[in-house]
Amino acid sequence: MLSFLSRRSSLASRTAFVPVLALAVVLAACGSSDRVATVDGETVTFDEVAALIPSEGDTVDTGVFARSLMLVISERVLTSEAERQFGLVFTEGDIEAKVDELVLQSGQTEEDILANYNLTEASLRSIGAQQLLADRVIPELVADQPDPAEADLMARYDEMLPGLTQVCSSHILLETSEDAQVALQRAEAGEDFAALAMELSTGPSGPGGGELGCTSPTSFVVEFAEAIQVAELGVPYGPVQTQFGWHVILVSDRLVPGFEDMREQIVTELKTAGSEQLWIAWLTDGLAAADVQVEAEYGTWTTDPAPNVIPPGS
Repeated sequence: MLSFLSRRSSLASRTAFVPVLALAVVLAACGSSDRVATVDGETVTFDEVAALIPSEGDTVDTGVFARSLMLVISERVLTSEAERQFGLVFTEGDIEAKVDELVLQSGQTEEDILANYNLTEASLRSIGAQQLLADRVIPELVADQPDPAEADLMARYDEMLPGLTQVCSSHILLETSEDAQVALQRAEAGEDFAALAMELSTGPSGPGGGELGCTSPTSFVVEFAEAIQVAELGVPYGPVQTQFGWHVILVSDRLVPGFEDMREQIVTELKTAGSEQLWIAWLTDGLAAADVQVEAEYGTWTTDPAPNVIPPGS
């Protein structure tokens, strides 16, 4: 079994960012061509695969070569499938733009990325191509999915509601339930709530009349959050106990988006939630259906249990 492939010394002058491997001496002596595989009848060359592998001496592990070959096969198959199924065509300019975007997002220079992640220019381009495919194909896969059932939409709406709701409230914080009850009675009797907060509240909002602004109930501890969602507008409510003490609450407004207002957003969210699984299924199906032949010197193509190139001798 060959565990390493020899590098061609004649290619040592190639740029360090795109190192190229060579056939093993024993293979070259047998007159082996540069073809390492075919994908739907199209040749994959040794140099295409070798360009993805950083130079680390005169040999490369055949397992590394097999994994790199798998990347080339995947890009070939999936690019073809994206065009066939969805009419998506990617130019080298598109891929370069995606690479530039990924580099910018990383906060590093391209040279640093190549060094830090042990990549070549070709493997960085391959990453960009894969990301571009995912960015363009996943929305197509999601769009093809049926809308979720009405019950699922409503269940998700109910889950989201506390975070969607905006409640405008004020409170008076007191140390005991007795003090809170007295404050509630005074507020119910018609005394100005803000004035009572400034007089009685022990909380930091007291000097501002107890004003808490308009925010989602999820911003507060659970007992307070539940109270401001059920309190009648403009009517003092409480006392409500939390870890901070006893609260008398006044809710001045409550904005709750209706189910129909949120329907489109929820449909998109639920359909997108399974996008990773859709992507994996799509690429797996595409690779399994492709006509892939791998030269025995470089590995064996299999689709069981999943599409892959098995290194020679494994």
